[in-house]
Amino acid sequence: MNSSITTVPLSPFLDAPIETRRELAKAKTRHALLKSALQLYSSEGACGMSMNKIAKRAGIAQPSFYNHFESLEALQSELSAQLKANYLSLMRMAWVDMLKDYPTLTCEQFNQRCQHCLNIIFDAAFQNIALFHRLIEDSLRMSSKTKSQDSPTTVLIEENVGHKGLGTLITEIQAEWTKIFIQGLESSGRTVEYSEVNLCVDIAAAQVHELILGCYRERYLRAQAIDRLCKNFHTLFGSFLCEKENS
Repeated sequence: MNSSITTVPLSPFLDAPIETRRELAKAKTRHALLKSALQLYSSEGACGMSMNKIAKRAGIAQPSFYNHFESLEALQSELSAQLKANYLSLMRMAWVDMLKDYPTLTCEQFNQRCQHCLNIIFDAAFQNIALFHRLIEDSLRMSSKTKSQDSPTTVLIEENVGHKGLGTLITEIQAEWTKIFIQGLESSGRTVEYSEVNLCVDIAAAQVHELILGCYRERYLRAQAIDRLCKNFHTLFGSFLCEKENS
């Protein structure tokens, strides 16, 4: 039976399912590699990332890795892009609309909007809190690498994470938050100064990250953290927007 299949030319109709099966198998393996890399990074961080470990977890031989990704950095870049897109897609317009409407919102309305936006962020973080924790740790390491250029650990992290790998994902997300903030301000007819927006975003992000980790360590309840963040953001945004209107 097999020989008849190989010697008799297949019609285009019969060709398609075989090609489809191959593509599906390739897509399945590619997905398995991305999932393996995500699990490995969540458990071991940047220092634990290697093609061999990722391939082994995915159930393929290491040489087959190159059939799907040209390098470890390429895999991490795609994984990073997917994580960023999934994370931001759920909350982008909610935050833009809140910032756009901020001047017209009552305290109660702002609190409701802010709670909704923060709950989206907390939900995203707690879907894989181990991953979130690793991303924060590696972001801090990457940001301080200039202080220890000759450190073997720093070199290892840079080699494994790559220029646009998972270690820079938090920084990339904060850059997107800056764009979201600017979009919200411009939607309400305000002008923006990038340094001021960066300052506001960095303050807000630092608070959110710290309180998510505080909830994870059971130092306080999630509801307490979100309530405090809403109050802080009301003050932060109010101060920022008042300064903009008075300048």
